[in-house]
Amino acid sequence: MKGKALRRALATADAVRINTNLPAIVDSTMLISPEDAKEMLEKNKNNRPINWRRVEEYADIMRSGDWKLHPQGIILDGEGNILTGQTRLWAVIYAGVAVYMRVSRGSPPETAFVIDRGRPQSARDLSTRRTARKHSPVEASIARCLCVLRGDTRPSVDQIALVLSESDAMLKEIMRETAGTKKDKAMLMVLGAIVATAKNLDAMRSLTAKARVFADRLELALTPYSSSSCWGKGVSFGMALEKAREIVGQNK
Repeated sequence: MKGKALRRALATADAVRINTNLPAIVDSTMLISPEDAKEMLEKNKNNRPINWRRVEEYADIMRSGDWKLHPQGIILDGEGNILTGQTRLWAVIYAGVAVYMRVSRGSPPETAFVIDRGRPQSARDLSTRRTARKHSPVEASIARCLCVLRGDTRPSVDQIALVLSESDAMLKEIMRETAGTKKDKAMLMVLGAIVATAKNLDAMRSLTAKARVFADRLELALTPYSSSSCWGKGVSFGMALEKAREIVGQNK
């Protein structure tokens, strides 16, 4: 802004005097297509390694139509290089859909050293937004077992959060019923199998009363391996959980 226009602006009562040392950052909302994402990524230089697991998670959300416009988007420097947002852009390409995002242009390149230092939301964080109850790490582990028992061998944070929310009442009760009981890996697998098997809270309470016995049987059935060695190990984890469901199912 120069000349008369600048003088008129400064003369107004509510004029904001801009520090000329500040960068001229321009923000806009943009419908980003896979082609747009590819074009932006061509200038993606000196960025941190890509978290492909996060790319897959974002792509799943976009593909399902659940992606929402929010302030966090793409930040570019004055030359168009990506300072943050490469994960979202790759997700657009993987999903094959166009989504709206905020795009910020004109940030100094050194901005990259001070952004993206926050802690990403965990499954427990996300589920609390739905249930207004803070879920324990044990509940999150049980929810992970439920996801695997349902066929999601590599559940995302969002999938675990959804299971936490959907099973909130049963998880709350199972934690009350097992208060003071050691929750080792065998016990966690059994509790996951119980939640997956029980039709209602009464059935869940009845099965939970035998949870320690079930856990000991599971540990024996997994010999020469163990619940700890199978935990989180893909196919082994799934097979151990199916064995836990079998043990629980025999005692319904």
